[in-house]
Amino acid sequence: MSQGKATLLSWLQQGWWVFLFCSLIGLTYLHALKSRNAALDEMAYRFREMEKEQMLALQEKDDLQMRIASRQDPAWIEMVLMREIGVVPEGWIKVHFKGS
Repeated sequence: MSQGKATLLSWLQQGWWVFLFCSLIGLTYLHALKSRNAALDEMAYRFREMEKEQMLALQEKDDLQMRIASRQDPAWIEMVLMREIGVVPEGWIKVHFKGS
């Protein structure tokens, strides 16, 4: 029994640096893994935000293309005149509201 304790004690005295080295490598690896996961989360968030921006830009593009295409439509021209300038077609009654 004392022979086994002596061997273990001898190994600990001679090989303590191996344990320390492996511990430092393990801690370094865990830190790098945590940093990598944080970077991946940040990139995934940015990617989702860019997809949202892309979708909004495509919707705006489609809306603008429809507005350009409808410029020759008489109903669209009448609607713009009514909305922007306040022109009322013949036979319609124009109502003005006074502010309080």
